[in-house]
Amino acid sequence: MKHNARSGYNIYSSKRRSNNDRRKIFVVSCLFICMLCVILDIVFIAKLLTGGKKDAKASASTTAGSVMTDDSGNVISDSSLVPGDSSEPSESAATRVQTADAATRTANLESLQASIADYLGKQSGRYSVYYINMANGETAAYKESQPIVAASSIKIAYNTYLYEKAASGELSLDEKITYKAAAYPDGDYESGTGTIQTQADGTEFTLKEVSHLSITISDNCGTNMVLRRLGGEDAVNNNYLKTISSVVDYREKVTYTDYTGAEKSGKRRTSAIDLAKYAERLYKDYKGNTTAYQPLIDDLCNTEYSWGVPAGVSGDYKVAHKVGFNPSYGAYNDVGIVFGSEDYVLCVMTESGNGEQAKKIIGEVSRMVYEYVESNYT
Repeated sequence: MKHNARSGYNIYSSKRRSNNDRRKIFVVSCLFICMLCVILDIVFIAKLLTGGKKDAKASASTTAGSVMTDDSGNVISDSSLVPGDSSEPSESAATRVQTADAATRTANLESLQASIADYLGKQSGRYSVYYINMANGETAAYKESQPIVAASSIKIAYNTYLYEKAASGELSLDEKITYKAAAYPDGDYESGTGTIQTQADGTEFTLKEVSHLSITISDNCGTNMVLRRLGGEDAVNNNYLKTISSVVDYREKVTYTDYTGAEKSGKRRTSAIDLAKYAERLYKDYKGNTTAYQPLIDDLCNTEYSWGVPAGVSGDYKVAHKVGFNPSYGAYNDVGIVFGSEDYVLCVMTESGNGEQAKKIIGEVSRMVYEYVESNYT
């Protein structure tokens, strides 16, 4: 019997179709899964990249915040990010805003003066103090006019005068000057502090070199060479010192009672107000012509003497100062320019029988003034 091919059922053909359908479904499923994986990978990578950028921004923000704002949230600059900036303390602190009103500041200043008077009044010896604020002109004083042996503190004025003449073109700091080994005033020799005294007669220096030694190590011979170039002590006194301040004339004999109760009479005395005025003159010179006076300020900021005004001031601030001491008269003095929240001049002169105690007293008075100035700020 013959079968009808059209209407008949072919088991092998049915199986082939079933297998083909399964393969198609399998292929489509695989493609779908692959596409889904690709999509998920793209989404994951995008999120990863976005998250990384956010983290980077957050990190940068955190870093910037830690170096670019102060405790009050005020934006400040980080000197470590400035190319060529030195590791030394900045000349002036980041700009700060005064928070004390006028009445509070006046009361604070009166309290400062009372504290200084009370403190020094309890010390044995003679003391003299003068403070001038370069930002607002305010002053504070304690027996500022009494005569005390100036010692080497007067060298700040001598060298300022030298630099003024250099700035005006009257002389050059690079010009040579020859050391005269004869004793002062016929020559330059003077014992005490300094190294030029060990040099041979006729040794040449530049004016800048002898000025540097006069300030940084208080070289007496170097100072005498500076004075010689300027015309001598009397010429410097008449043409310079007296034009600035002469409450106690440096070259006139003055009579007074010293810390032992004995009467003394002699020249080369000055007062705290005079020395402070000389430092104020340098400060104004410097602000008017920073380039010309920077070497002198640098020398004053880098002397071998760390006692005095710097002892009472934060290490964040530079102090351009000149100490002076003469144990024979019990005199230990310092006059300095403090570059701080507000720049100011402070001179403390002492006359007592204890040099180490005198140094501590100068440091303590300096601390009082420094804390007063800072107390007016947040």
